Amino acid sequence: MITNEIRIMRGPNMWSRSHHKLIIIKYDHFTIPEISPEKQPLVSGYFRSSHNFESAYDEFGPCILDYTSHLASVLQGSSMHHHIVIPSPGIFYGVLEYEIEEAGLESLKLASEIIKSLCNSEIPISLSEAQQQVKSVHLNYCEGPTTAMIIEAAEKRNIPVSKGPAGFTILGHGKNQKRISAAISQHTSCISVDIACDKDYTKKFLESAYLPVPDGRLAEHESELLLIAEHLGYPLVTKPFNGNHGRNVTCGIKNFEELLFGFRSAAEISKPVIIEKEIIGCDYRMLVIGNKFIAASLRQPASVIGDGLSTISELAEAENLNPLRGDGHENVLTKISLDSVTEQHLQKHGLHLHSVPAKGQQIFLRSTANLSTGGTAEDVTDIVHPSNILLAEKVSRVIGLDICGIDIISADITRPLAENGGAIIEVNAAPGLRMHKYPAKGEPREVGEPIIDLMFPKGDNGRIPIVAITGTNGKTTTTRLMAHTAAYAGYTVGFSSTDGIYVGDERIKIGDCSGPQSARTILQDATVDFAVLECARGGIIRSGLGFDQCDIAIVTNVAADHLGLKDIYTVEDLANVKAVVPCAVKKDGWAILNAGDEHTYGMKDKVKCQVALFCSDENNSRLQEHMKNGGIAVYTDRLLNIFIYDGTHKIFVFNVTEAPITRNGRAEFMIENLLPVVLAAYLSGIQTEEITLALKSFIPNAEQTPGRINEFEINGLNVIVDYAHNAHGLNALAGYLKHIPEKKFGIITVPGDRRDNDIIEFGQIAASMYDDIVIKFDRDPRGRSEESTVELLAQGIQNIKPGLEYKVIPDTQSAIHFAIDTAEKGSYVVICADNAIHTLKIVQNIALLYQD
Repeated sequence: MITNEIRIMRGPNMWSRSHHKLIIIKYDHFTIPEISPEKQPLVSGYFRSSHNFESAYDEFGPCILDYTSHLASVLQGSSMHHHIVIPSPGIFYGVLEYEIEEAGLESLKLASEIIKSLCNSEIPISLSEAQQQVKSVHLNYCEGPTTAMIIEAAEKRNIPVSKGPAGFTILGHGKNQKRISAAISQHTSCISVDIACDKDYTKKFLESAYLPVPDGRLAEHESELLLIAEHLGYPLVTKPFNGNHGRNVTCGIKNFEELLFGFRSAAEISKPVIIEKEIIGCDYRMLVIGNKFIAASLRQPASVIGDGLSTISELAEAENLNPLRGDGHENVLTKISLDSVTEQHLQKHGLHLHSVPAKGQQIFLRSTANLSTGGTAEDVTDIVHPSNILLAEKVSRVIGLDICGIDIISADITRPLAENGGAIIEVNAAPGLRMHKYPAKGEPREVGEPIIDLMFPKGDNGRIPIVAITGTNGKTTTTRLMAHTAAYAGYTVGFSSTDGIYVGDERIKIGDCSGPQSARTILQDATVDFAVLECARGGIIRSGLGFDQCDIAIVTNVAADHLGLKDIYTVEDLANVKAVVPCAVKKDGWAILNAGDEHTYGMKDKVKCQVALFCSDENNSRLQEHMKNGGIAVYTDRLLNIFIYDGTHKIFVFNVTEAPITRNGRAEFMIENLLPVVLAAYLSGIQTEEITLALKSFIPNAEQTPGRINEFEINGLNVIVDYAHNAHGLNALAGYLKHIPEKKFGIITVPGDRRDNDIIEFGQIAASMYDDIVIKFDRDPRGRSEESTVELLAQGIQNIKPGLEYKVIPDTQSAIHFAIDTAEKGSYVVICADNAIHTLKIVQNIALLYQD
């Protein structure tokens, strides 16, 4: 009703510098009918009376977005940021922060439904019911408390966090990444987990090290119980062979009837069943990380305190209203569940759910002290006896777990277990951390931090170097040059571009991969130790960047392209989109900006990092001022020598004519791609000698730089394929072709989603470049008719060369055949490629035909 477009931002974006998780809601009264004036008071009245909220806007378009985003924020939590953006008259965007994406979308859906109900004079869903629905979605998709604590500790260390395949959490990037699943780390031994999950194995390992464990036996049949009971003596405990969370554990067994019940209960989970001598004392959990004792908690089963009036059931119900208790692991404590286990426990003590305890009487509702069934924990870390600490640390080494929870029954944890008959009753892989950070009583412990310190030594943030590249033209070539240079220096490079994703020497995906998901693919590849990421406008607008920060950003240039799409109408608007990339550079990183480009240079005032400049003109005033002030830069002199200025003196690198990518210096726009790579490599710590050798060894061809002046000789003609798809790019190609005296035959095309003036300008530039012109069409017309495209290109051609005849041949292959068959021998045929890979394949096939 209120939007026809939703975008999800999952990283740095154009909407907010401080908030990366945003839902962008578009309201466009050109496509969505406005709410009638008589219905508007129904909406504003509801928010005034029920939420004490007044919109700051007079026009109802932004007003309705204001109401929607405010209500969606309230449904998620009042701290959620939201604001309105009005890029042009009649177009409004609501910006809504989310914590969990699915919960944010649910809150937006419910807010829209409430407003729709108000407009239809219907009673909307209640606020509490809507909040409960959002909460339910939140709980379904949010991290568990243990994972959340580890993630929080990682973020404090500036370690990047992402969600990997199958829902696993990835900490760090590339080769430096580590994976976790709750409190199981990448280094946790599979064998050790198997031992800990098998209670009999655990006991045997502990017994072999002469550690105190309860005497016990395994039983598979009820016929074995009597002999076991006679051997061990009561009281006893029964528990599943491989259970967890205290499920189906029965304690305090005093006779055979109770033993039979306990056996059958445990057998529902697994056979065999463990039967042990019960150790009398308190239930303690000791947390050991990296073989070092970290924390200890005294655990108590779920209980209620009598008031002399209420039943046990009523007391439990009242306790569950405690704001500290929630469903599952959502809060500090879990709500108390009353079930058959509770009833059985109460019966053993002559009670039932309708019993009324005396005032002040504490009634335990279970025999086990697990937090997941409503138990509580008290921190006792500081009072654990040193010998018990050494014992716990020894247990972790005996079992082999890097992170483990050790359950101990002891009459007094301040005394050695050997003195009070205490014993180790269980060792847990993937121990829950909630009880330690959020104890019901005692000092909270930051237990996520030692886990992070175990995986990432001090000073290691798990990151790899990231060079991010954006701009209107030259992004892909610059990306490939940077990737080649880093690889030459010995890195395993992952890079993404408009023609694919590459890891090492392998292309793992074909297609336009210049968006955030491709970046994430590279950063999650465990072989990569240097990332080069092309960041195109489409991905930035659609969902932001695929990384939280980068080390270096290169902005090649900003020129008119794709204007009029996605409410980006001016070059200034486009520059604002591109600026997202340099603004994502870490504070001690570098934004490498084009001093010769007004919009790119202007980004220096937006970034919070260090700025370096590049320019092919050493006399550029911006460049000169920057270097005069001690700024780092790279440039070419009048002899085409490349120099790096490091803030105090200049360093010669090489002459641009030595780099094949520049076509002996004639391809001036390639120099603009080369210079920022030289500087980015230098700032990455690569030696100038390696930079020189790398860039001299980069050979441009159809495989290495598809669609970037790819040259062929066919039937006595020189054929060039180039991805010049906008006026700026075509002008750059013209700068190269001006050095060629031979006749030039142009096969031109322009994307249909460009503005009319852009297409006319493209025709004008083409007319100034070519002696003959064929107009072909892209495979995707992008919403424009072929007739309209021809009309506008023709207008541009006639503006420059009145009377110049052109031919329209829609199909690319047919257009190329025509040009090769009719062009003068020795002349140049220049093909404008809408899809470089597709066009190159056609040209290569045609070349083979003429060879035959």
